[in-house]
Amino acid sequence: MNRARNFQSLLRFGIAMAIAIAPLHAFAADSKPGEPPPPTAADFARLQKEVSEQRQLIIQMMQVEQQRYDMLLRLLQSGGQLSPSAIPPPPAPPAAGGGGAAPSTTAAVTKTPSERGGGSGVVTGHVQVRSGSLKDVYVYVDMAKGSGGRGHTLEIKQKDKQFSPQVAVVQKGTTVSFPNLDAVFHSVFSTSGRNSFDLGSYRSGDPARSATLTTPGVVEVFCNIHAKMNAAILVVPGPLYTKVGPDGSFRLENVPVGARRIVAWTPNAKPVQQKVDVTSGGAQTTFTLDLEGTKAHTNKLGQPYGSYKE
Repeated sequence: MNRARNFQSLLRFGIAMAIAIAPLHAFAADSKPGEPPPPTAADFARLQKEVSEQRQLIIQMMQVEQQRYDMLLRLLQSGGQLSPSAIPPPPAPPAAGGGGAAPSTTAAVTKTPSERGGGSGVVTGHVQVRSGSLKDVYVYVDMAKGSGGRGHTLEIKQKDKQFSPQVAVVQKGTTVSFPNLDAVFHSVFSTSGRNSFDLGSYRSGDPARSATLTTPGVVEVFCNIHAKMNAAILVVPGPLYTKVGPDGSFRLENVPVGARRIVAWTPNAKPVQQKVDVTSGGAQTTFTLDLEGTKAHTNKLGQPYGSYKE
């Protein structure tokens, strides 16, 4: 409704401009002897310039209205809480006959969720691992539009026929490098869905090979030669993740308000998620993870490992 009224105001302004201009054209056409001389070419040029400027202002005002509409639509689709402060005020119409500065359009498209009135909160809680350790437990916010980690890198070394570190968390888009520091050959691979990769065989002194992980989820990494080599990489959608403390507690800051999926994970356990209603005052939740035990795995061809001595 407000958007329609704003467009009606713009229309009335355009009509008023046309009415103001029309008498000058009539004056030029119907002037008689003894009356003031008709406007000169310079007068018409100046008027044409002013009309052009006013037209540009109207276009820019309409763009601002469209941006306000798009912003409100995005907030509604993301589940954000709307408040009067979240809606930018309608642009003021330009002064009649003036060629003032165009209204700024940056405010409607560069504000953070907090500046738009969405805000954020802190999610705290506790994780319990049945019959397991809290050493490598992580909690993260599962957001479809996470910022990602494009350009980020992580190094997982191959040394003493083990991966180091064996557990890691990265944002989607991160490139993971696997330098081989052993004199023997290693052949790093993963068959984890869209994050599958096969780096082939190489040894110490050869350039490190790498893989870019583009999809959130758990990536299990193995060596095609040494069956006991394994690592687990949790790929998260954005920067909202944290490691659980030794006592099982965690704290996630800057979580956008609204209904959010909070996920807890540790190696050898299925991720567990909770739907949490985050407010500016924060939220709390708890998790229980059940370990499934270490499973035997095959080589990259889906076959059992041979008799190679570890």
